[in-house]
Order: sequence, then C-alpha cells, then structure tokens
Amino acid sequence: MAGASAERQENSVIKAITDAVKKNSKNPVTLIAGKTKIAGVIHAEKYTGRQLTGSEPYTDVVIHVRSGNTIKKINCSLKGESAPSLAGGGLRGLELAVPGIARKFMTEAFNKLNKMLNPGDKVPDVFGKISSTPKLKIVVGNAAMGGPIDYMYIGPMTVYGPYDVKTNTIKLNGSLIKADDYAKSHELYFRLRARREDQRFDPSSKDKDGTPKIYGKSPSRGDSAGRIVVTDKVPSTAVIVTI
Repeated sequence: MAGASAERQENSVIKAITDAVKKNSKNPVTLIAGKTKIAGVIHAEKYTGRQLTGSEPYTDVVIHVRSGNTIKKINCSLKGESAPSLAGGGLRGLELAVPGIARKFMTEAFNKLNKMLNPGDKVPDVFGKISSTPKLKIVVGNAAMGGPIDYMYIGPMTVYGPYDVKTNTIKLNGSLIKADDYAKSHELYFRLRARREDQRFDPSSKDKDGTPKIYGKSPSRGDSAGRIVVTDKVPSTAVIVTI
C-alpha cells in the first residue's frame, strides 16, 4: 500500500500542475505549496531513472520552470505527512552520499546492542543522530542517488490543486520546502530496524566487508539484514548512538 500511495501522490501532483497549465492555454503558471511560490511553471513529469545501486531514486517529480528563454528543472522528493522517511536506498544509498557513514553507524549500533542483548534476543530499533555536514549531503543527495533534490514536498497522499484564473496560480494542499532548509531546520537520525518480526540478535553476523549485520536470518523468510532509513522522528524510549 505504501508504494501505491506514493504513486498516487506523484501522479496527482503531476496532474494538478498539468491541468493548471492547460487551463492557461499552456502558458506558465505560479505554483503555491505552503509558504513557497514558484513562478513560470510549464510542465511536471515523473522522474525516470534509479540510484546507481538500483534503488528507488531520490527525485520523484521534476517541475519545469521557464525564465525568459531558459527552462530550469526542479527536482522534488514527495513525502507523506506522517513521520516521512528520508533518504532511501539503505546502506548502499547512504554510502553514495557520505562514504563510510553507514558502516560507522552499524558498528556503533552493534557495540551498543552487544552490551544490552544476548544472542537470540529481539533487537530494538536503534537511532543514530546525524551531524550537520553529512546531514545536508544525505538529504539533498547527488546524481548517483537520483538527485540532487531541490525541494521536498510534504503533504497528503491525495493531492488537489485548484487553479485560480484571476491570479494564474495553482495551490497544492501540501508544502514545498527547500531541501537544504529542511536539513538545517530538522534533527535527523538513522533508524535501523528489522525487516522481519522473527529476526533476532546475532553478534557473529557480518557483511562481506566485516560490517556487523546485527540480525540473524529470518526463519520464515530468510532475510539476514536490517533496514536503514533516515527520519526526523525519534521515540522517547529510543536506543540512540553517537555517529
């Protein structure tokens, strides 16, 4: 359902902008989303391509903006309203942004958990606070990650955008936030969690390069690694490590 919801959000953002441009005889319109206004919008399309690792790209929708004789493309990453996960692609994607940081996080997480757990114990989610410089690189991304992104769009999965002919504006029901502003204004954390409920702590499990995997193999599905995302939401009872 998460994939279907994301697809619906992307398609409805594109449709809202496309319909507005058509209503203005295919002339530029001004897009309003939250406190952000972007003038000269002439087109929106789904980003095509993947991360270098094969994962989903950072960019979801590309907005085309005309300024004089120049057309600029604005890359947008679309997120839902409830605790949006950022910077997908797992360990390999994070390594494209900041080489070595994912390995460091996994090592610190293992050191912390190894003092808390016995082999076979259920593993709690682990969070690692990200400092300012790598945080910016992770949020914005780069070409190898299907970015960099210029804006994050945060809003409902079903998007509507009424076009006002008098002001030549389309107002979406979410917010566009510059990616670098988002990184600077939010505390961000790595979050490591199990992929399957029956994965348990295995202190001997490692990747080929020796990085601790922390989780043993799932008896039901065979998964032998956790999942890392970047989030700005941390529960009060969270296990937190320093990176």
